[in-house]
Amino acid sequence: MTLANCPRCGALFNKITMDCCKQCYEEEEKLLRKTQEYLRKNRVAPMFEVIDAIGVEEWMIEKWVDEKRITLHDPTVQSTVHYCSSCGRETKPGETLCKTCQFKLLSTKKKNSSEQEEDPKTAKRDRSGGMHFKRS
Repeated sequence: MTLANCPRCGALFNKITMDCCKQCYEEEEKLLRKTQEYLRKNRVAPMFEVIDAIGVEEWMIEKWVDEKRITLHDPTVQSTVHYCSSCGRETKPGETLCKTCQFKLLSTKKKNSSEQEEDPKTAKRDRSGGMHFKRS
């Protein structure tokens, strides 16, 4: 068993299972729940707003973001909506066509390629077959 002093209050705790003592861990979990509740109501709240509203320290929020326990809105990243270049539907970032238009494009390409394969065959039949007359 590895014992250590809590970095927040100085109490002894088992370092193998947690980073702080049980009381500090429970306080942190309460603050996390308050933060998650606040972020559910204010989805685009930046970090400084959460710090002011709840009274959480910045390092705690950064820790929770690193652990993927909360997600914060980054005002520097502009969330732009992407639209399909064919029909105008909303698409995922990086995509130029929606799934429906992609499917339509693929199906028309398949039809065109199959028609092109048939055209040379029918053209050969037209030239090679049939009755020929010699003019005298």
